[in-house]
Amino acid sequence: MRIGVVIPAYNGEKYVADCLGSLMAQTHADWQAYVMDDGSRDGTLAAVEAFAAKDARIRVWHQENRGLVATMNTLLDRLDESVELVSFLDIDDFIHPEAFATLADALVRADADVAECSIVHVPMQARPAEVFSRPVKDAACRIMDDMSVYWLKRTSPEGWINKQNKLYRRDAIRSIRFQPTLSYEDDYFFACEVNAGIRRKVKLEVALYAYRASPNSATASIPFREYVRATLERIRLSCVVFLEAGRVPRALEAEYRADLAKDAYRMCVRKNLKKNADASERRELFMAAGKALARLEREHGFSPVGLNPVQKLVYAACRRGCYHIARLLVALT
Repeated sequence: MRIGVVIPAYNGEKYVADCLGSLMAQTHADWQAYVMDDGSRDGTLAAVEAFAAKDARIRVWHQENRGLVATMNTLLDRLDESVELVSFLDIDDFIHPEAFATLADALVRADADVAECSIVHVPMQARPAEVFSRPVKDAACRIMDDMSVYWLKRTSPEGWINKQNKLYRRDAIRSIRFQPTLSYEDDYFFACEVNAGIRRKVKLEVALYAYRASPNSATASIPFREYVRATLERIRLSCVVFLEAGRVPRALEAEYRADLAKDAYRMCVRKNLKKNADASERRELFMAAGKALARLEREHGFSPVGLNPVQKLVYAACRRGCYHIARLLVALT
């Protein structure tokens, strides 16, 4: 089965050899890498092109910087029809030599739409030979036919929101794309859409994906203002795509709504008031969040369910633009 590997690349010159080298070392040889250099300012493009000259399975393009979401969607649209399985790999990460073989075998044996492995977090200077030592042949696995647990963010299994540690049946995600309005938590929403549409997932209890917490990553460099905006947009999309479309299991709808409300409070109100050091931005974002939450209530039936009494007071203060009252209440918690 041919695997299409989607690789967005931005300023990863130092890690190209480990990333693409781990691909070329795969025991499952039927793969095609789709690499897009997203306007890198270092030697990433030249490094990738050097590997492509050695291995015809690596295809590479260059574009002016458009951001991670647009890059991944472009690469998904360029997959050849011969691709049956899809994987994502960041240019500063790498995978176990048996990752594709192990995940593909588990997916076929379980007749699943997605096969998932564990992730190992490694320092920036880590090298593939130093990381993977555990044999993968006898790795335990779990088959999941009920995806309902994945609707609830804080109670879901660790690593479920990551796009990279999985192998997807292409037919199961053919119509799914990353949301262009999300510059943060794009993985989370993509995972929700995948889990809403698949029949079965198989989870391998073994680490096959090595993740470097790069200082160049979107989550490491996102401004607080964009963090708040993207969170509110993700909540709006959740209301539209899942709640209004009736895709959330009825038994979980109340808990799902409470989960969204807690996210809105924690990310857009409390964190802004308590941790944002920029006083003028803090007030501006507070007022903007109040207006956005009012719009969510008015247009999408969003409500502050699931909050404790103090949180409800802070939320109400935000909705009414009572900045100083909210600041005082949050300071007391």
